[in-house]
Amino acid sequence: MRKTLVALVALTALATSCSSGGDSGSTGATGGTGATSASGCTADDAVDLTGDDPFVVTIQDLAFSPDCFAARSASSITIENKDGVTHTFTIDGTQVDVSIDGGQTFNGESAGLAPGTYDFHCKIHSSMTGTVIVS
Repeated sequence: MRKTLVALVALTALATSCSSGGDSGSTGATGGTGATSASGCTADDAVDLTGDDPFVVTIQDLAFSPDCFAARSASSITIENKDGVTHTFTIDGTQVDVSIDGGQTFNGESAGLAPGTYDFHCKIHSSMTGTVIVS
């Protein structure tokens, strides 16, 4: 009984810490420079992918890399899923909702997002979150 209780407490703590990385339900854009996303990503923290077309996001070990980046609205995107399971790259409230099977690569055209800060996530694995700052 004691081992079961300890295991339950540990799982609850783990689930809480995994889901605190960002709120996938409040995804959207915030305007202005210096805007901060739900994940805490700012323009100062972001990996600059504004010169890359297409820009590349890698999924590996149940994480996006980079998970905080800046990109141009007109740029195309490549998403490489190096995991063995399916993931999504989803920005709620936009048309961006891509499913990428394990070991596959998605090549997409510009989503034409308005400048702003957007939180993204995997709909299948809620601990996978990130932010893109669109210029």
